[in-house]
Amino acid sequence: MKLSRLSTLKMMTALLCSWGAPSILAQSALDPSQTTAMLSVLETTFTEQKMVGMQGAIYDGKQVHTLNLGYADLEHQVPVDSSTRFEVASITKAFTGLGQLMLAESGELDLDKPVHEYVPEFPQKPEGPITTRQLSGAIGGIRHYQSERDVEFYATHYDSVIDALDLFKDDPLVTAPGTESHYSSYGFNLMAAVIERASGQPFTEVITEKVIVPMGLENTGFNNVQLPLPNRSRHYTFIDLFSREVLPTLHVLPTLDHSYNMGGGNMYSTASDLVSFGRQLLEPGVLSENIIAQINATHTTSTGEYSEFSDGWVMFGMQGEPQFLMAGGSYPGTLALLLVYPEINVVAAMVSNTWGEAGPNVMDRLIMEWASAPGNSL
Repeated sequence: MKLSRLSTLKMMTALLCSWGAPSILAQSALDPSQTTAMLSVLETTFTEQKMVGMQGAIYDGKQVHTLNLGYADLEHQVPVDSSTRFEVASITKAFTGLGQLMLAESGELDLDKPVHEYVPEFPQKPEGPITTRQLSGAIGGIRHYQSERDVEFYATHYDSVIDALDLFKDDPLVTAPGTESHYSSYGFNLMAAVIERASGQPFTEVITEKVIVPMGLENTGFNNVQLPLPNRSRHYTFIDLFSREVLPTLHVLPTLDHSYNMGGGNMYSTASDLVSFGRQLLEPGVLSENIIAQINATHTTSTGEYSEFSDGWVMFGMQGEPQFLMAGGSYPGTLALLLVYPEINVVAAMVSNTWGEAGPNVMDRLIMEWASAPGNSL
């Protein structure tokens, strides 16, 4: 049986679009039964999907509750604990999106300036100029992956976000900039290149200095598979890396180099650090009120259609401010999910080192069940 990705965005938008606008400074909290229910969803998923390792963390409006399950390294029987570092795939996009907003606020980056003026290595396109603001709303017209993810692709290391542009910079756009919404990891790699050039610093240093360090995220950073990393989790799968067929037994994944996706999916973190990151969106602190408002603001196409994406987050509740924000990521051997509920002052995160028999499709269930538990307190 070959797996196909479920339409999470359409399903969840239909479920949640009637919810009201959030109040960023609200102080409501989950009651203990709701927190227990959300953690139980993780435990059930862990068992049913035969996962090797998982972390969960939930901020209920007053305190953080954590859950550590299974092994970071099955062969050596290294258990998951609060310091185990998991790859977080596309949650990276939320960090990149925040970086461009912070540079814009400081006056270092003009979000409406064509990207080729910052990154001349990216050629001008006949369909029209692309802006960083369009990239942040997934309306820049940049393609997503096609058939390139083969053995050589996962074995190639890129030292620079500029070098990684070679993978897509000469390809035609999928649509004229600003006209339609199309999810694209490559779009965030282009954003990372803009951040690097606008700041005059390497992209990873910008995110580290402006986001990771000020927020106190001690177990978060950029993954370099060529270097040792303390507390790094290994990766496991019941899904074949290339055919995406379900395997009869658990397999250990080889080391995959995701440096091709520095701005869109090459970070590591813990569930607790992700919750700390998400809590920054609940009220001004490290982030200004203006930046929080921009993340919560919808992007629209030239025809007035709403994009579901904002600065690395997926927005639910498209008729106004979102009821909650979701950053999620998945690639072979990695599942990561971060939900932020501004209205009820709740943040929840999960990371795992395993693709179970349902592969990335298990994320749909997690989002649905996690959405319903906090929703009951509204």
